[in-house]
Amino acid sequence: MLVLLTDYQTAKKNPPLRLQIIKFKYLYKTQLADYRLCQIAKKHREWLVTENESWAKKVFRFLAYVNQSDWRAKQLLRLLDCLQDATSVHRYIQQADKDFQKINKQRIAKDAEPIPRSDIESLQKINSIQPFYLGVIDAADNWVIEMQKDLARFPNSNEWSRLLTSPLDGQIGMSPALQWRYNFSRVFEVNQS
Repeated sequence: MLVLLTDYQTAKKNPPLRLQIIKFKYLYKTQLADYRLCQIAKKHREWLVTENESWAKKVFRFLAYVNQSDWRAKQLLRLLDCLQDATSVHRYIQQADKDFQKINKQRIAKDAEPIPRSDIESLQKINSIQPFYLGVIDAADNWVIEMQKDLARFPNSNEWSRLLTSPLDGQIGMSPALQWRYNFSRVFEVNQS
């Protein structure tokens, strides 16, 4: 895929619109993926596959379906990032509890619907499960099943074999806003501020 960085943001202010290509970059098919999600997958892939392939499939399924604008999913993503570190997992659960209280206080003040209590309870439950990483994996898998229902499927054999051998070298950033400065800033090393 060829990605072009243009001067659209400045050119649109001065009609007629004449775009100039500032930079370009060719991305290989494996690079057309979210950088952070690939880093998490790459960090834990070997360990997960060695420990239990079905755990690995659950984690990869979560990473494939995660909606990072969902509060619980965002927290689960943080927990998956430090999946093999019990201290960090427990610390992030405590931070999630504080964040839950803060965000719900703000939402209630704005007369918006609060985050359901079940979201924080599903994270707190991880503290009582041993081994702790199994609690994180199950909580992530439960989120996928709850959100995607029948659409949530495991990778087929072709997808799975490619996941096992992929360089997991995603280069783009996923964002709810479909704007290059969010999605392709890493590619062009553009400051996001």
